[in-house]
Amino acid sequence: MYDILKEIIYDKAQLKHYDSSENSFYIKENGQAECKKITLLKFESESTTFGFELDCKDVKYKGIHKISPYLANGKGFDKGNDGIIFTTIKEQKYVFVCELKDGAKGFISQFKSSKVFVEYVKSILKVYYGKNTDNMIMKYIVFSKKGNLFKTSNGKFVKSKQDGVDFYHLPCSKMKYYITSFI
Repeated sequence: MYDILKEIIYDKAQLKHYDSSENSFYIKENGQAECKKITLLKFESESTTFGFELDCKDVKYKGIHKISPYLANGKGFDKGNDGIIFTTIKEQKYVFVCELKDGAKGFISQFKSSKVFVEYVKSILKVYYGKNTDNMIMKYIVFSKKGNLFKTSNGKFVKSKQDGVDFYHLPCSKMKYYITSFI
């Protein structure tokens, strides 16, 4: 499935930041952003991990960033996230939707838009390639200066909920995060 994703997602949008020495993946933000980079550790392998950015500045339609030219501008449907990572951990398939933010606003609309796009990609995998995507679990993570490191008694990060979206809100710092802390 991960090789198929590499074929169907536009090459310039693919994240090629996998470090096999520690099975980690990093997501970065370019430009003036304060929250520039986060690293996620302990993926099982590069062969079962694929990432791309849905807000890639190199992907434009008529000079503007759009996920789809068929959707009207200004409706919020064309917002994307800094990192969307498909992976398998302990035989379970996951999609981690990650956003790096300087502030703490606007990411819910981005998560919703990315969810719709991921559902579309999952449909392509199912209809065109016969891949079972029914049991994929989606997780949403925002990293910002306003995030917190609160954990439950079993060591998992505490989730928040806003406008029907469950998400983790963690600090954007130089520390590295174990991907298994979100499952």
